[in-house]
This record gives sequence, structure tokens and C-alpha cells, in this order.
Amino acid sequence: MDYLDATGLNLLDLAVIVFYLLLCVFIGIKVGGKPTDSNTYFRTSGNTPWWAVSFSIVATETSMLTVISIPAVAYTGSFVFLQLVFGYIIGRFIVAWLILPSYFKGDQKTAYTFFKERFGTRFQKVISVVFLMTRLLADGVRLFAAAIPIKVITGLDYPVAIAIIAVLTLAYTYYGGLKSVIWIDVLQLGVYIFGAIYILLYTAGILEDSVFDYIADAGKTTLIVLPTSFGDAYTITYTLAAGIFGGMFLSMASHGTDQLIVQRLMACRDLRASQWALIASGFFVLIQITLFLIVGMYLYTWYQGAHFTELGLANNDEIILRYVLDVIPHGAAGLFIAGLFAAAMSTLSSSLSALSSSTLFDLFPKLSERDDAIFISRMMMVVWTVIFFMFAVSFSDTENPIVELGLGIAGFTYGALLGAFYIGRYTSYTTREVFPGLIACVVGMIFVISFSNLAWPWFTLTGVIIFFTVSTLIYGINRIFGLKRY
Repeated sequence: MDYLDATGLNLLDLAVIVFYLLLCVFIGIKVGGKPTDSNTYFRTSGNTPWWAVSFSIVATETSMLTVISIPAVAYTGSFVFLQLVFGYIIGRFIVAWLILPSYFKGDQKTAYTFFKERFGTRFQKVISVVFLMTRLLADGVRLFAAAIPIKVITGLDYPVAIAIIAVLTLAYTYYGGLKSVIWIDVLQLGVYIFGAIYILLYTAGILEDSVFDYIADAGKTTLIVLPTSFGDAYTITYTLAAGIFGGMFLSMASHGTDQLIVQRLMACRDLRASQWALIASGFFVLIQITLFLIVGMYLYTWYQGAHFTELGLANNDEIILRYVLDVIPHGAAGLFIAGLFAAAMSTLSSSLSALSSSTLFDLFPKLSERDDAIFISRMMMVVWTVIFFMFAVSFSDTENPIVELGLGIAGFTYGALLGAFYIGRYTSYTTREVFPGLIACVVGMIFVISFSNLAWPWFTLTGVIIFFTVSTLIYGINRIFGLKRY
């Protein structure tokens, strides 16, 4: 049994948790309405307010990872993670300008409909499979992250904890589709932001030492890191170059080519609303990440910088949970824990909707035209829930900060997604050139990640470079030798 257990909660906390989770399921079912076809089930008919979409994006990309792991990153480090966020914001501006317009031309059902028109159905299916691989790996980590609070509080095994989250999530996602997902995301965001602010205010009231003075003396106020050598720029995770360029390309891939986010942006009424939602989400993320980094510094001051093993914890990600259970008053502690559970549900529901929509419209488009398409859509939700459960369990032994693991995993395929889009949008390359580039990118990134010391923020940019290099070489060979192009 971990140090943390249910002794930190009383009946009031448990009542708050149960009530809030049931409320989320009830609201999710109610706001989802009664979608009549697969299009409204996965796209909400394009009538969702831009600000709701923006909040939903923030909750989806950083909800559980932010709440648990970002404070742990600050506890063991400094404020250098913000360098990545600056890159995220720049990347969003580029997506809004260069990529989003393509999704509002014609009848785009998913982020990958574009590839059908540009390179044909076969490439669309292949790139969709690449997306499915990305989400399975990255969100398997996220679902595992969601199970951490349940395990450390109740002592339940990870498979049981993961199953509880999956069943509750499916309960409302199954009926309401994307509309339920977006509005529940808005609710979750408000709850865990409130929890973070409460922790800061409560801790500030009981700490005798100055937090700033303490972390300054410990050398934890660093914001910008400049590499001391050329090699350090690519092997040290948090440097200014890695943050700006790595964060920028990661954001371009995740918010410009990943169906998880693009699906939300296409729920806006038009391109302008979509651009507002995307750009605003970048600044909301900056505020949120800063808030949770500060929470981590407050925890560092409270525990006098003790190592997690000295606190009887399994890893750094459990520090905020220990503090909530040991220090925060009852009722408020229950609401914070409930917010963690519900945020986990919002992340999983987002993935279920994105994966199911891509499976239906990209891999099996004929099924979306059947009279029972809405039933098929819901069955896909069930199937992906089971698959996610299996993947999440496989990550239960990791000891790394889960936010870094989750973002690093995306590096295997994000370069392929982003490279394929830019080649399709801004070059005359054909299928003969893009297929070798795609294969070389995925295979190359497997070797880079497995056998090099390259820091994970550079993964996406490296993948794009591999894709462009190979595709361009093939294009040049075809032109030189006059090979038939198609």
C-alpha cells in the first residue's frame, strides 16, 4: 500500500466525489441532446461557441497531466517548462494562419479528409492509422495518469482504477458525442483551476516562510536556459531553443493535424471563430501552466524540498495528492480529487470521440452513410474504450513524470502528420514521393528515440525534416530520370 490512502478523506470528501462524478455523467448526457446522425454526433453541426471550444482544447491537452505532473516538474526543477509554452503559442498562430483554412473548404469531416483529396483514399487511410497509433500511445499514458489518484487514495490496482474511469466516461460520451465532450471539458477546467487557486491561497495563509525567498535560495526561479554548447542544445530537455522551436512544431502538429484537437476546431461555426478558439487557448494554457508551476513551488516550500522517497511516495507525481489529503480541509479536498477524476474523464472522452470519428470517416466511410450510422458510431466508442483500457494498463510501471512521457510518445508520429500536411498543402509532390517520406519518418523516429540522446521537444521537428528530406530526394530522382508520377 502506498503512503497515500483513504485515511486522508472522510465521508464528506467521499460524498463530494461521488456526487460530482454522477453530476458530470448527468450533465454530459443532458447537454449532448439527441444526435440523429454521425455528422452531428462527431461535429455538433458547427454551432459551438468559440470560447467553449477554446476551453475544451485547454482541458483536453493539459487536464490530468497538468494537475498532477506539472507541479511535480516544478517541485524537482524550476520554471523552465514555460519555454515550451512560449513555443506552443507561436505554433498556434502558425496553425491559425497556414493550416486551419484548409479544414473549412468543402465538406471536411476529419483532419484527414484533406489527404483523400490530395493524395487519394489509400494515403488517407494510412495517415489515419498513423494518427490512431499516436493517440493510443500518448493517451494510454494520460489514462494511466488518471488512475493515479484512485490508486493512491483507495489502494485499488491500476486496472481496476482505469476501468472505473473508462466506464464513467463512456456513460455520457456514448449518448451525446462531441457536444457532451466539449461542455463537460468546460466544467472540468473550471473545477481544477479553482482547486489550484484554492491550494495557493490556503497554503499562503499557513506558510510562515516566504515562498519566493525559499525557492530563490534553492535556485528554482530559472525561466530561461541557454545551452553552453551545440550538443547541449539538442540533448538538454528544457532550453530556450528546444522550447521555442520544439514547442512550436509540437503545437503545429498537435493542433493542426491531430484529429483530437482539429475535431473541436471544426465544431466552430466558421474559420474566424476557429482561429479565435485556437489562439486564445494558447494564452489560457500559459496561465494554467504558470499556475500549476507555482503550486509546485508552494509544495516544495511546504515540504522543504524533501525527495519523494523521504515522503513515502512512489514517485514525484503523487506529491500534490499527498498535500491535498494531508493538509487541505475536508470537503475542499474531496472536490479537488473529484476534479482530478472528472478531468481524466474529459481527456478520455476526447480521445474516444476523435478515434471513433477518424475510424468511421477515414477508414470505413461507407458505414457513415448507412441508416444505422449513429448506432455504429456509438459501438465504435465502446470498442475504443476497451482498447484504451488495454493500452493504459501497459504503462502502469513508469516512474518518469507522466507529462514528459506523454509528450515524448507523440514524437514517434507527429512529424509524419505535420510533414504530410505541409507537403500536401505547399508542394506538388505526389503519392510516389510522400509514401517513402512517411515510412522513412516513422521508422527513422523509432531509431532516433530509441538510440539517441535527443531531447523529446525536438522529436516533431526531426520527424518533419526526415519526411521532407526523403520525399524531396525521391521527387528529384523522379524528375531526373523522368519516372512516371501519379
